[in-house]
Amino acid sequence: MGDSNEKLRFSRTLDAWLMNLSKSGRSSKQAISAFADCCVVILSLWAAYSLRHGEPFTDLKSTWYLFLFLPLATIVIFMSLGIYRWVIRSSNGKLARQLIKGCIASAIFFVLFTYLLPPARVTPRSLFVIYGLCLVAGTCGIRFAWQNFFDAGQRGEPIAIYGAGEAGLKLLFSMAQGREYQPVVFLDDDESLVGSTLGGVPIEQASSPEVRNVLDDLEVEKIVLAIPSLSSTEYQMKFEYFEQLGLAVQTIPTLTELVEGTAKLSQIRDISISDILGRAEVPPNPKLLEKCVRDKVVLVTGGGGSIGSELCRQIMQQGPKKLIVLDHAEENLYKITEELTQIMKSGGFVASTFLPRLCSVNDADKVEKLFNDNGIQTVYHAAAYKHVPIIEEQPEQGVKVNIFGTLTMLEASIRHNVENFVLISTDKAVRPTNAMGASKRVAELILQAKALQKHKTKISMVRFGNVLGSSGSVVPKFKKQIEAGGPITLTDREITRYFMTIPEAAQLVMQAGAVATGGDVFVLDMGKPVRIEDLAVSMVRMSGKKLFKDTGNENDIRIVETGLRPGEKMYEELFITDGHRPTQVQKVFSAVESQMEWGKLQNYLNQLDGGVEACDRDRLKALLLELAFYKPAPIDKHSVVEAV
Repeated sequence: MGDSNEKLRFSRTLDAWLMNLSKSGRSSKQAISAFADCCVVILSLWAAYSLRHGEPFTDLKSTWYLFLFLPLATIVIFMSLGIYRWVIRSSNGKLARQLIKGCIASAIFFVLFTYLLPPARVTPRSLFVIYGLCLVAGTCGIRFAWQNFFDAGQRGEPIAIYGAGEAGLKLLFSMAQGREYQPVVFLDDDESLVGSTLGGVPIEQASSPEVRNVLDDLEVEKIVLAIPSLSSTEYQMKFEYFEQLGLAVQTIPTLTELVEGTAKLSQIRDISISDILGRAEVPPNPKLLEKCVRDKVVLVTGGGGSIGSELCRQIMQQGPKKLIVLDHAEENLYKITEELTQIMKSGGFVASTFLPRLCSVNDADKVEKLFNDNGIQTVYHAAAYKHVPIIEEQPEQGVKVNIFGTLTMLEASIRHNVENFVLISTDKAVRPTNAMGASKRVAELILQAKALQKHKTKISMVRFGNVLGSSGSVVPKFKKQIEAGGPITLTDREITRYFMTIPEAAQLVMQAGAVATGGDVFVLDMGKPVRIEDLAVSMVRMSGKKLFKDTGNENDIRIVETGLRPGEKMYEELFITDGHRPTQVQKVFSAVESQMEWGKLQNYLNQLDGGVEACDRDRLKALLLELAFYKPAPIDKHSVVEAV
């Protein structure tokens, strides 16, 4: 490591000298360039004589005037062609063409000089060609070297790249096109790479105890993580490690973003909570994404919400015949309307019809008219109340929207022969302890019961946990508390939740709906559950702030435990039974669950309707939980994969 450090110090000293030279005035640079060209002309002339005669040329007595006047003539030619007005940093093919013209003109002047003032020795015609070629190589080469070395100080902030692989090399080349960053070292955990170079940049061991000294010598204060396949756990570890070294940590886009073309490799950004909690994404299957939406009339209910709006974005990318966005919240509908309209105007989507509609899923008359007028073929039902404390206080609202709103949309879909109906469900529907989760479980039972009846609509539901950044997620709440300087409030330090990014959840929902056969309960693979306290700690560190428990400083952020809220669970579950079947979509499973026949379920629904009318909240909660824990006949476990 010592020899490596010495080499890096020498390289850094050379860069500093070149930086000072590159900051000299424009006239000084032009004078240096002209002097360099004079030297190149002299060397080219000498090389031409040497190559032509097969030995080092020493007869300067008869050719001295050529070595004196030809460089001056060449400089005048180059000046007339505007070569010295060219900024070296912007050297390109046009400059090369001008240089070739100048070199040809210089070779012609060489011919004229030897014709007007013949030297006292034979001058073969091939000599002029060799001279011209040497001059082209020399003048172009020196400018290439100047652009890549002399101007090194203009390349911006020195940074380190973690990951000496394909992504790291591509990032290096991308940054070479700009002036904002200058990669000066690669860091990698692969010991076999240490001591070598990648793209001319040295590779050092990331875990070496001397890595901080190496970075200090190179004046590096920022590192970019350039391994898009890193898991969320690995991202967390690398973030904490490099943060402890005092480095600002940034990253490149995820694999999904790169595959979809929504981001470029060169677009580095700060580490986000999405990287740490939801990094291990699987690129979607394009055929499944488009199956239920391309050239079809698609309805998204709750289209202004977090999941609904992302579904709208994903659907519009697949070229639907018409997208209808339904939401009862005017502000949400306005925001998604403005966003999609602007993207359509900029040509970001395939030409489609976009139709926003302000309507409640409980308004049966308007829903019926919507289906009558538009010939809807696919429905993604994301409209729901999902805040546990609110629905716990007002369970009748959860029953109205989550249960009867779902029933209204489903029955309208069946009547109008909709091809696919997909319900967005939640992990809180599994063995619920609150009214919201129970209402979503009853909605699932409705879909399962209706799927047993004869009709043309393929019915399915997709169950998953929290999505990062949604209105019901703790992430926006923690972010506001951190910005305010704390404290961060959480109900219990040991509470855990599943998390997934909104784009990935929307893509998996669309793919799951595409493989539905009817009555499917799809469950998304959410990875490992996350302790909410760990989430809070990560968010504080990423914000650049410190925790009171680490520093004891009253100005730093505290984490305060407030106790579980009514109906809140310590942990969420994804499967009701002990088994599930795989599907052709990676990270999507089909749950093996019992179903309640429609006649019996309808009796419960009538009782719930009566409870809503009477606003009997205790009775409603009791009915909801009774339904949610309904246990029919044993399950057929044929071909079932045991849950792990």
